[in-house]
Amino acid sequence: MKTLTRLFAALLLTAGLCAVPAGAANRVERLTTDVALEQDGLAHVTQVFSAQTDEGTEFYMDRLTSGGLTYANFAVADENGPYALTADDRWDVDASFTEKAGRCGLLNIDGGVELCWGITDYGSHTYTVSYDIQGLVGGYSDADGLLYRFIDPDQSVFPTNADLIIRMADGTPLTQDNCGIWAFGFEGQIQFENGIIHAWTDSPLEGGQYLTAMVQLQSGLLQPQRVEEGSFQTVKDAAFQGSDYTEAADEPLTAMDIVWMVVSLAAICGGIFGIFALLRARKRAKAKKQLAKIDYFRDAPNGGDLNVSYALGLGLKSCTDESYLAARVLRLVTLGSLEPELEPGKKNRASMRFVREPHNGDPFDEALYTFLQAAAGADGVLRDSELEDFCCDDRHAKTLSDMLESSGHQGELTLSRTGCLKGNKCRRAKDLTPRGQQQRNELLGLKRYLLDFSLLAERDVKETFLWQEYMVYAALLGVAKQVMEQLRQLYPGQLAQVEQYQRYLQSTAHWNAYLAGAVERRRQETQAVRFGGGGGIASLGGGGGASGGGGIGTR
Repeated sequence: MKTLTRLFAALLLTAGLCAVPAGAANRVERLTTDVALEQDGLAHVTQVFSAQTDEGTEFYMDRLTSGGLTYANFAVADENGPYALTADDRWDVDASFTEKAGRCGLLNIDGGVELCWGITDYGSHTYTVSYDIQGLVGGYSDADGLLYRFIDPDQSVFPTNADLIIRMADGTPLTQDNCGIWAFGFEGQIQFENGIIHAWTDSPLEGGQYLTAMVQLQSGLLQPQRVEEGSFQTVKDAAFQGSDYTEAADEPLTAMDIVWMVVSLAAICGGIFGIFALLRARKRAKAKKQLAKIDYFRDAPNGGDLNVSYALGLGLKSCTDESYLAARVLRLVTLGSLEPELEPGKKNRASMRFVREPHNGDPFDEALYTFLQAAAGADGVLRDSELEDFCCDDRHAKTLSDMLESSGHQGELTLSRTGCLKGNKCRRAKDLTPRGQQQRNELLGLKRYLLDFSLLAERDVKETFLWQEYMVYAALLGVAKQVMEQLRQLYPGQLAQVEQYQRYLQSTAHWNAYLAGAVERRRQETQAVRFGGGGGIASLGGGGGASGGGGIGTR
């Protein structure tokens, strides 16, 4: 069901992309929003538009009054000072450019109000827009809270990047102890920071995306004038529909639940397994067909930068965190920094002897070496049980997860700086520029070569160093087993060397199981915190039932 929901959300997003107006001349490069909450639930809102204009006479911002909201105290200023406010909500949309210059006003519309101001002068400008929202926070039976859409999808002028701060006007800290936070509609995050709530975009907003924030406040923190019937939990349930905020835990099963599940499973498992098998087969066939279109690549891809390959691989679904860790550990072995030693009486179980620190200029290799070394006992040899115990510690799991996140971010940063990304994130193939597609083709071209080299006419044994690098990338791309099988068939004269690679793979795979397990456990804990309102990555979908919203544009 989650898969179908995400697929439906993706289809809606695709449809939204088609509706974005092409070639819009005016643009807002950045929109920052500061929301200060008063005790009665009123919010003082200040928004800063970093805009570039070369047509039209005015900006307008629709603010809908759904949910019992009202708007007041509207004001605008730019870098030259405050604008004059037109009285009595009589803004004239047909006035000339000159008549609107340096002026602002309200216009009543169906279902809300428009906040309007003159462009005043073409070029780059910073407009500071402020207004109050009465009733932004409502009182409910179980909590106080707000669910508000700050940026609508498919606007005629769409902000590229957005930043949102929600705070208490009297300085009372907002923390995980007294409120919960969630965000919807964009690629980014929402977090607690020094007593405030901070949400931001990680990549440029696109048509079909939006920014909705939900905040649940502990009862008694405010005394909202707007009081609603029912619970805030009902608001949350509606907002979570279509999102990837998943339940932290399910309700306990009753005996009848178990009986029903067993009977139902017996009746339909055959059909389900058949469907899943068919879907997997179709997915593999499609991936194989796409891979066949890529030219072979025989060198280390992406300039040998494993972080770049990791970022690309995640975005293209060609690698995982687990395979990346396996590649990194194997690289430490091939560099001579780690040496596996079989544990007596334990088949395929190896201790890890630390030989020398890696000095190849890669900070992640050095960081991982230090991490593993910290797990070892006083004798400097890391045993299986020691690594297992070390990885079970939540602090160490967080350290490892942070290292992975830093590595992926560094890879994306390199891709962005070299003109390979349209924005600053690599989440899917369409995020890549033509130069980025070349980098992708190098990675996939090497994967194709590693899978097919036994079928090619190239029968010369490669240099040992090169094959060691190949094995690192084979581990990254999840094809190490297939590569080993080909090596055994093609190079029987190099069997000792092939067997050494095999031992390396077996040892690193065993160690990596503990590392990957720690990362996955940390991911599950983070998701539980995220679902519970502790902050984290925003959901691309969901946020239904939000009040406010309305388009931003020029005319």
